[in-house]
Amino acid sequence: MHKNFFAAFLGVALVMPLAAHAEGSYFKAGVGPSEYKAEGTTENETALTAAYGFAVDKNFDVELGYAHLGKFKDADGSMETQSFYIAGVGNLPLTDAFSAFAKLGVAVNHFTTKTTGLGSDTETKARALMGLGLAYNFTKDIAGTLEYQYFGKVEQVKISALTVGVKYGF
Repeated sequence: MHKNFFAAFLGVALVMPLAAHAEGSYFKAGVGPSEYKAEGTTENETALTAAYGFAVDKNFDVELGYAHLGKFKDADGSMETQSFYIAGVGNLPLTDAFSAFAKLGVAVNHFTTKTTGLGSDTETKARALMGLGLAYNFTKDIAGTLEYQYFGKVEQVKISALTVGVKYGF
């Protein structure tokens, strides 16, 4: 299980230097509520996200990211989730300042579950990543973002995040 998580991390680490020289690169960070949803129960935690992206052309980016999706707790135990992902991002300019974007990719999710009285377990699963968002360009290099990302489902728990962030282009 840890080998898959390490392999995903290593893959991202190897790709990052190649992308660092790409024109139209950016770094993005966000914070907001994550949602753990299962069988009529919804719990919100705090999500922290960071991503590096580079433009393939003016309407398409490739993004590598990390998300810490908080720790969901209930009477039976807890689940903590972290995710590394790679995604294609399609951009649609709406005005000179506003744009919409959608992303589709693969998230490698690492789950740590602790069950009261039974101990803990870790799992690493690859899932489809989907996202939608809006960006507002304050300057040529700085934008504010509002983004929804769906990280998939494990053990009947759907995990997503809605974040507000800042994107810095270089």
